[in-house]
Amino acid sequence: MLTPLQKQHARFISIIEGSMATVWGTFTGGFGGNSYLIGFFLWLGASPFVMSIYSALIPLSSVVQPISLLLARKFTSKKRFIFTFTTISRPIFFILALTYLMPSNIKIWVALVVFFFIEVLTSVVGSPWQAWMSELVDPEIRGKYFGMRNLITGLVAIPSLLIAGYLLDALGKGFWAFLVLFSIGSVFGILDCYSTKLQDEDQSSRVPVINMSAIFEVLKIKGLYRKYMIALSLWILTMNLVGPYATVMMINVFKYDYATLGILTMVSTVAAAFFQPLWGRLGDKYGNLKMLKLNLSIQTLLTLGWIFAVPYMYYMIPFQIGIGIIATAGTGLTSFNFLLEIVPNFGKTEAFSVYASMTNLASFVGNLLSGFLFVLFASIHFNLNFWVIDAYRLVFIVSILSSIWTLRIVLKIKTNIKS
Repeated sequence: MLTPLQKQHARFISIIEGSMATVWGTFTGGFGGNSYLIGFFLWLGASPFVMSIYSALIPLSSVVQPISLLLARKFTSKKRFIFTFTTISRPIFFILALTYLMPSNIKIWVALVVFFFIEVLTSVVGSPWQAWMSELVDPEIRGKYFGMRNLITGLVAIPSLLIAGYLLDALGKGFWAFLVLFSIGSVFGILDCYSTKLQDEDQSSRVPVINMSAIFEVLKIKGLYRKYMIALSLWILTMNLVGPYATVMMINVFKYDYATLGILTMVSTVAAAFFQPLWGRLGDKYGNLKMLKLNLSIQTLLTLGWIFAVPYMYYMIPFQIGIGIIATAGTGLTSFNFLLEIVPNFGKTEAFSVYASMTNLASFVGNLLSGFLFVLFASIHFNLNFWVIDAYRLVFIVSILSSIWTLRIVLKIKTNIKS
């Protein structure tokens, strides 16, 4: 068993590791994509429908997570498992830029395959990492700790976003720009892996990281965990009908350069960073489920902001602040902390894996449907003064109407857990 001092040291190193991982994710888009990575695929020549496939690949990488975790059966150390797979995936992201040198008829598809491979290796370490952190962070300090950890990583993301955006513009938004960007990210990926190696781990329990039979046992459990997983999956499906089109619209319709996208993302990140500790404390005080319901309700209504979006900074900056406070900080932190409360005591890694697989399957379906919706509405385009009704807005309208319906299912969830 780890001593309190060892746990404290591990939590400290985890903040450093998270900071290195944040820079890697900012420069590469490796954690589920970002506006710069969307810009890369658009620059390669991806159509809006191909972009829906790109967005669908991100959650699909987690859908196949239980299958990928078959590799973990030979590991008895979560730390070693995580270190092994991050060492494979994070330093090689620069290879994505090299796909530009391939023949034009295949380079987009090869880039999607390379990206999917990296995303699978990135997602497969998620559940073991969550199980590992549940051992290092005691329940009474979870909200405070993860709030502070997310604050620090958010502050690290701010200069990273600005530097990445200005680098892309300065280097011409072409091959060398993306190669430099992804290469810098790969270097920080190496530092991230090294930080993981320095963390403490409980050596007293030497059992396989994953037990495949436990996955099926977890699915059989009736109660709050399964009810929450199903309800949230439905909500995620309808929210992901938005697909990648918010960012695609800003690049293709609003004609934002990467510096502007970086500023907007930075504004959202700053808001998220400073509100992480607040949401953590509110979750500890009033209960994570209550705070989650509040955040989900507001996040659903935020889709209205995309329907009425105009390319002016006085609109986009306050809107991005709202996204950061609610969608990034509030929903992300409270949903994670509530999952830690209700996950079954046995098979934690398996339970996290099943949850990630189910919720990301919902996201995968939502992103694919968004592509078909865009094709369906592609020919619609007319102006109402300064406001344009087009395929993007119509997809957003379908998303919010369906999300309001699925939100009602989540709001009906009740728990006996005391705050």
